[in-house]
Amino acid sequence: MSAKAKFNKAFTPKNLKKIYMEHIVLSRATGIDNLTQKQFWRLLKDQIAITSRKAKAGTYTFTKYKLKLVNKGRGKAPREISIPTIRDRICLRALCNVLMETYKDTISFQLPQDTVRIVKNSVGSKKYNSYIKLDVSNFYPTIKHEELLKRLRSKIRSNVILDMIERAISTPTVSKPTKSDIANTIGVPQGLAISNVLAAIYLVNIDKKFSTIPNVRYFRYVDDILILCNRNKTEHIAKEIVHEFRAIGLTVHDPIESPHKSSMGSLGERFDYLGYEFRNEIIKKKSTPITTARSGSIDKLKDSLASIFTGYKHSKIRSLDFLTWRLNMRITGCVFQQKSRGWLFFFSEIEDEKLLHQLDMYVQRLVDRFDVKISPKSFVRAFHEISHRRYVTNYVPNFDKYTIPQMQNVLENFFNKNISGLTDEEIEYEFKKRIDRQSRELLIDLATNSSAS
Repeated sequence: MSAKAKFNKAFTPKNLKKIYMEHIVLSRATGIDNLTQKQFWRLLKDQIAITSRKAKAGTYTFTKYKLKLVNKGRGKAPREISIPTIRDRICLRALCNVLMETYKDTISFQLPQDTVRIVKNSVGSKKYNSYIKLDVSNFYPTIKHEELLKRLRSKIRSNVILDMIERAISTPTVSKPTKSDIANTIGVPQGLAISNVLAAIYLVNIDKKFSTIPNVRYFRYVDDILILCNRNKTEHIAKEIVHEFRAIGLTVHDPIESPHKSSMGSLGERFDYLGYEFRNEIIKKKSTPITTARSGSIDKLKDSLASIFTGYKHSKIRSLDFLTWRLNMRITGCVFQQKSRGWLFFFSEIEDEKLLHQLDMYVQRLVDRFDVKISPKSFVRAFHEISHRRYVTNYVPNFDKYTIPQMQNVLENFFNKNISGLTDEEIEYEFKKRIDRQSRELLIDLATNSSAS
């Protein structure tokens, strides 16, 4: 099937409504038009029809994106996130599906922990003795539009699709729209459904080149690059990657000139990648690779656990049931909308059982400090269930499998929601809305969970 045929199928009114119901209806984010889900619902049929008609005719235009600044920490410039209107989000999701289907044989979209599993096995194979870790500076904002479109044209012939993509990445992101706003001429806005797949397409030639070098293992996840190789190749490979990225307008920090941004070293040293820390420990007089969570990730988890208790302390209701429910969600994670969400799902490749016991002890200290009579779930057991019984366990909730009576129970007992007079459809919506809100703070695996499909 050609890209244009996939496009026409993706932009039928029936499919656009499905996209809205599955991906967008629960979101509380509003675009620059400030249109809420409640307001959009009344316009849904007309807006879907307009989107379908204009997309296929090649006349669909995007409303300016609303700017959201995300704090990246002390001394760092905030990340700029672009928030589209609800109608544009439907359109961008459909366009993303077209790109994913078109490039499914060219681009691999692995979860971070899947990449980490391969890194872990490669480190343990003893085939390599060194690593190179490279950081792409200001990746999304410096992607050249013409370079990106040149790569897209190699697989997509339809001007309708290409023009829509160009309009999507050229639409400005603003705090408040004015007539003087100008279109973007460089960069891919972050936060759009198509952002990640376009970034992957932009680097497809570089990924292919360095993935085929003998006796070298190349990994890239968005803007984080890791190469495993032998010591005599490190400087040469690093310089070659810096050169290849520069040729398409991107800057990679040189590990020799900017060791605080990029680095090289022996696999006997500690290094981190994608939130994981890789280190060698002496066990029974042998050097054994150990994979654990980076200290910053552990600190953030502890802060979030403490904030749940603080929220309970300052709540007017002070429900122990709700405190336990929230705490268990943070400990075990959950499956919702066919995605595995939570800290343990993200760090399912760690080999550090000592850390899990420490986290359980930390939770118990919080229980004692706040003097609450509760028995929360365990990080140790949850990790075991995720590792060995992921698709059959009841210890980690799979909200996609909840029946209407189970949804009623959660709404009444944990959210104090009066459900009398509500239809099954309304109960399901109220349930999903609250679960979505609670699970948004959890890390998301970004892939379909096979047990829920």
